[in-house]
Amino acid sequence: MIPFQKTCGILILALGVAGAHGLATPREARADELKDGRAALQAGQLDDALRLFEKAASQGSAEGRSGVGQVWLKRRQYDKAREAFETAQKMDPLLAWPWYGQGEVLRREGKCDAAIPLYQKANELDRKFPEATLALGECLTDLKRTTEAINALGQGTKWGKWRPRFLVALGYAELSRDSLRSANVYFTQAREEAPDDPRPRKALGDFYLNKRGIAELAIPEYTAAVALDSSDVELRFALAQGLFLGQRYNDALREYKWVVDRDPEFPAGQLGLGNLYYLSGPADPRRYADARAPLEKYVQLTPDDGKGWSLLGRTYFYLHMKDEAVQALAKAEQLGAGSKDMYTVLGRLYADRKEWNKALEEFARGDPTPRDQLSVAQIWVFQGNPGRADSTYRAIIAKDSTSSDARFAMLELGKLKFRAQDYPGAVDALQRRIALDPGSDEAYYYIGLSYKEMKRYSEALEAFRQAATLADGKADRQFWLGVLYAQLDSVPQAKGRLQKSLDLDSTGTFSGVAYRQLGFYSLLDKNYSEAIRLLERAVQRNEKDVQAWVWLGQGQQNSGNRPRALDSYKRALALDATQPDALKGIKSLGAGAPREGGSP
Repeated sequence: MIPFQKTCGILILALGVAGAHGLATPREARADELKDGRAALQAGQLDDALRLFEKAASQGSAEGRSGVGQVWLKRRQYDKAREAFETAQKMDPLLAWPWYGQGEVLRREGKCDAAIPLYQKANELDRKFPEATLALGECLTDLKRTTEAINALGQGTKWGKWRPRFLVALGYAELSRDSLRSANVYFTQAREEAPDDPRPRKALGDFYLNKRGIAELAIPEYTAAVALDSSDVELRFALAQGLFLGQRYNDALREYKWVVDRDPEFPAGQLGLGNLYYLSGPADPRRYADARAPLEKYVQLTPDDGKGWSLLGRTYFYLHMKDEAVQALAKAEQLGAGSKDMYTVLGRLYADRKEWNKALEEFARGDPTPRDQLSVAQIWVFQGNPGRADSTYRAIIAKDSTSSDARFAMLELGKLKFRAQDYPGAVDALQRRIALDPGSDEAYYYIGLSYKEMKRYSEALEAFRQAATLADGKADRQFWLGVLYAQLDSVPQAKGRLQKSLDLDSTGTFSGVAYRQLGFYSLLDKNYSEAIRLLERAVQRNEKDVQAWVWLGQGQQNSGNRPRALDSYKRALALDATQPDALKGIKSLGAGAPREGGSP
């Protein structure tokens, strides 16, 4: 017993000497680290706070481990925060903060019902724990358990400096049951009692913005809140939202950028920035590229939010990233985030990919613009349903007959009538188009074709003249004007227009007929070498052109080339065994030498 007492006495003496010389005990060191860690956390110096709390925790401090959880909570690293709080709870089950911290993790994950028992446990362990009481009341408010929330929050109004925060929470509780007057009273009272606290200012801003829809009143409150604490990300975000809804977009952009620069892991900031860029896209398509990065970051941070996927998918569409758009929009729909705008974009996407049935289905679920309705009408045309196309075009015209989309619909309706051989209907629709826009060469062109089919050649000629004048560089306009001149025996004008059509496009759809007709005119002029050249071009363009082979045979026969003439006639008869001019030509060749100056 004596040696033990002596040793114990020496130890006590040594500790006393150490204390006298200012050497900190392990308990004192942990206390300093906890104090410094809390100060660093309060100042937003999260790296320093984490280092200090980790050091305290490594020495067995449950408060240190709980502090680590607080840092991760601040950084929105909820899995790491949960692990730290659970460890702290095991280290000291009677410490209130780990219970509260676990509740905060659940609340931020949207699980207030699971968080409430943890807040209640924290309050049982510490009867004056303002953060836990406040969180309990706020969760009860979120769950619409308003009476319980008000009862829980009421006790906090007696806790000195915490009173304004509880007044704010009571205001939100009143808002949850639409007691706007009571809410305004609480918020205003909190602002008066704590003029240097940004929270009441933010609460009033939220009240004006979200409940009364008056951004002009909300913005000054948010601005005042930011002036009181310019480093708070959530205050800055609230200001950005107010500026956005107040249509002060450049100012909102500046604040959103500040938020994401300060805290790239803050999901709402990334969504707000991406959304603003996306909405700017119609005016400046370059903004879609700007929207991409924040929206991709948002869905990485919040993968279960379908609205984010929807916005990202629509952004991909406008960036022509069609495969990525399909995947993102499919994800949005799986998460129940379908919207009229999303379905409309899906309709456009499937229309671009020529998946007609899917396009029609999505447009039916969306809110297609008149321009989209034009796509719908054209899909009906592609699917062989002119009746549905007709009704769609007419609906566009009825909505606003003076719009550019209506003018296009009139043109397409006229073409639809033309293809259906309703030539009077085509002329009527196209003349309406011309009344709105006399500069439409295509409308005149189809009017000319319609009149030609109706054998009203003089009217067709006038329409083709207008089309050719308005579209001097289009070969088909010149060709059909030439054909009408030929129809009316205006040979010089026909030659000029047909030649011009070939000068513009010598290999196009109508070039073979133009070469054939010009070759015929050369036959009439007995310019056989030129006729042969032109008619050879004609059969090169269309080797099944019977008339071109016949005239080529006549040109060769009249130029004295008997074998080539015979071959051309045979080619014609191979296509039409009863062609009379080919039969006559072969007979004349069999009777002897070709006759000079034979009639074409």
